Amino acid sequence: MNLPRITQYQRCKCGAITLWFEGNSIGNAMYQDTFDKLGLSLDGVEQLPDSYCCDHCVNHWGIDLCECGSGERVGECDCGSTNARYELGEDFDSFSLVLDAFGIPH
Repeated sequence: MNLPRITQYQRCKCGAITLWFEGNSIGNAMYQDTFDKLGLSLDGVEQLPDSYCCDHCVNHWGIDLCECGSGERVGECDCGSTNARYELGEDFDSFSLVLDAFGIPH
């Protein structure tokens, strides 16, 4: 996997972990077990204080959550999608998603 360098990470009380990559302003959230399967190292990476809410549990955005926004894991959602909202290392534009949801041109 050729990813940008992880610069920061944060754990949420919901059990998710969010990673920030060099050059990206948006964090990539995922379940801890997803992170464990990726085999990424957090050695030398700045740990931010724990959170009580994150994009994973509040907005249902994550590399392992269905693209429909239900909060279900990819492939386990009733909508039938097998795609995530975004991919690991991707600079996810959540602001544009909100604008799109309300039909606001940007």
